[in-house]
Amino acid sequence: MSAALVPRELLSWSLTAITLGALEGGLLGVIVKNQYSHVASPLLINFAVAIVAGAPSFANLSSFIVAPLAQGRDKIVLLARLMLLMGVCLALMAIPGRSGFGLILFTMLAVIARSAWAGILTIRAAVWRANYHRHWRGRVTARIVQVASLLVALVSALIGFLMDWNGAAWRIVFPLAGLSSVAAFYVFRQSRVRRHRQLLQAERAELSLRKSTFSLKAMRAVVRENRDFRNYMIGMMIFGGGNLMVIAMLVVLMNDQFTLPRLSQVLITSSLPLLVLCGSIAYWARLLDRHHIFTYRAIHSWNFVSAHAVFAIAAIARMPELLWLGSLLLGSAYAGGHLGWNLGHNDFSDDANSSLYMAIHVSLTGLRGLVMPIVGVACMQYLESIQPGYGAYAMLIPFVLCLLGTCWFVYLHFDRERQG
Repeated sequence: MSAALVPRELLSWSLTAITLGALEGGLLGVIVKNQYSHVASPLLINFAVAIVAGAPSFANLSSFIVAPLAQGRDKIVLLARLMLLMGVCLALMAIPGRSGFGLILFTMLAVIARSAWAGILTIRAAVWRANYHRHWRGRVTARIVQVASLLVALVSALIGFLMDWNGAAWRIVFPLAGLSSVAAFYVFRQSRVRRHRQLLQAERAELSLRKSTFSLKAMRAVVRENRDFRNYMIGMMIFGGGNLMVIAMLVVLMNDQFTLPRLSQVLITSSLPLLVLCGSIAYWARLLDRHHIFTYRAIHSWNFVSAHAVFAIAAIARMPELLWLGSLLLGSAYAGGHLGWNLGHNDFSDDANSSLYMAIHVSLTGLRGLVMPIVGVACMQYLESIQPGYGAYAMLIPFVLCLLGTCWFVYLHFDRERQG
């Protein structure tokens, strides 16, 4: 039954990937920076860039709403409806004009669309846990992510190319990409979850036991009682904080200091990393299937450290050509990051409370995504106000945070080895 589910999953997630190609944080940042630059001060525009670039992450705060709704309810119906909401929001994003109100409306719709996707990720994790066994879940996920990432990369690159030809071309593509998610809604409604009835019964029993499974009290209880998961979340807060601020900072850097063409900006921040992801994700999937998430992160996280080191050197030495190398390294890091982010919490949870663990994980990701891109851009703006050119040194912040988080994962790996 699991094998039979894969083709429909591939088709539905491929269709949503076309929509996600238009909702990539790097692409949305480039659109805001280039299309709305005249409607507000440069500082406000840069903060708007930070918001839309961070939206894929801070929208995960919506899990506080979605996770309780999913507990004990039909997973397929909820997932399909969220796909529909995401597609409608993307189509509406093409309507706002080039004004202050248009910028606000564009930003709000982007956040709602990404919140719908965050809800999809929260529920999808429980579905994949039910449908696919631990020792080949990573490979199935890799196959789906590989195809989806390729489509996201191609769509975002196409929009970047069209924007180089005509700055407003995205207004034509966005409604078409939104229709793709509507099509995914119709396809996914026919999907299934293995042992769905038993899963719902287990969730309802867990809900009855805890009274309010997704309350802050229940989440705090999990973090307090599960030492390994708590340590994992600490590492992700430090390590992920650096990763989530870098895209917004790159968009500002490439516009204000390097003045790169729009297509180059989209390729560096979105398309090229996702293309590399497609070629490298199979390796990371095999590694994840063989090892605990602590060991996996202790190996994989050095890819992010390398990417951020190259970005920092490129910014400080004023060598924009190095941004392409950093983008390639970032793609390999993204490949492993996607798998670890979607599946890592399963090493600490069971079937009944898997959604709760994922909700905690994505909520903390949302908190990082809300704060860190703005912090990164603010630091860049502050240093630039002291002396023109100093803003480039802010690129050292994501590098240092990522290095500290990686060292923490290495410590957790050896600590787990010592405990046998």
